[in-house]
Amino acid sequence: MISKSSVSALAAALLLSAMPARAQSATAPQTIAMTELEARYRLPESRFATLLGTRVHYVDVGKGPVLVLTHGSSSSLRTFAAMIERLSRRYRVIAWDEPNMGLSGPPSQSLYDRPLYPVLVLEALLARLGVDHASLAGVSSGGAISFYYAARNPGKVDRLILSNTPTGRADGKGMALSAALAREIAASTPANGRKSKIFRPRSYWRAYFDFYTGEPQRADERLIDEYYDMNRRPAAADRLAIVEALDDAKLTADALSSVRVPVLLIWGARDPVLPVSSAATLRDALVNAQVSTLIMPDVGHYPPLEAPGRFGDIVDAFLADVTPYRPVATEPAKR
Repeated sequence: MISKSSVSALAAALLLSAMPARAQSATAPQTIAMTELEARYRLPESRFATLLGTRVHYVDVGKGPVLVLTHGSSSSLRTFAAMIERLSRRYRVIAWDEPNMGLSGPPSQSLYDRPLYPVLVLEALLARLGVDHASLAGVSSGGAISFYYAARNPGKVDRLILSNTPTGRADGKGMALSAALAREIAASTPANGRKSKIFRPRSYWRAYFDFYTGEPQRADERLIDEYYDMNRRPAAADRLAIVEALDDAKLTADALSSVRVPVLLIWGARDPVLPVSSAATLRDALVNAQVSTLIMPDVGHYPPLEAPGRFGDIVDAFLADVTPYRPVATEPAKR
């Protein structure tokens, strides 16, 4: 059984589960049409594919070994935008928006009803792109998508990079929120809890990143605008399939124990939700993998957003300079 104590506060922060709150006291922000979101936030390399009945936004750039980047909850592939060009000099980089996030459409009903449906979309995307081997990197719940994918596709994953990734459902208990974020959550969460994407005012996202970053000034006003816009898209049902999977302790333990490729944990030490002790919990659950851990002491919950240059360099070093090498000489005692 995987311990959940180190991640018990994640839901309140990432809004991954309903929590008691006052009735919504502020008018919901005006929604933004998907066509307008696409006009504002698509990248020059943006592509779209219909997979399992769902319109999926992705980028596919560079040549070389394949590296797949997966963002976390309420985010988008733009989490990695500042490092894609740098990594594409050595790798074929594929980044994608999960269904109902970023510029991807909501899942079709037939897909929505299936367990682990974001993982199924990733499988379909890589099949469409002709990818049979890849290294995967994911942040927050995107790391969970990555390790579930690795468990379901053991012969297709070369390396796994997990950044501030939970190992179980977080219920929001035990975490001290900042006063500003607590006020914003109370003011904008419906009394009956979260049944679909909640519209949050821009002030919420300012308080959110002030709380979750190691150094709040790294979350500039452009980033606040982006998250505000991306999370006022037309509402759609949201059953949080990855969180449901994390609820199943045996499923998650089995998935993590089935990983047998080299794993790197890149951890922001100033994460108020998943502290460094959570990295140890994840490491201990990867019982059959060679696990390395690198702590970024000045970074919070989103290392790729806060320190994209350093994060990209670490990923590159792990893939190119560390894990490709295997011992050749005999054991020292036998020489």
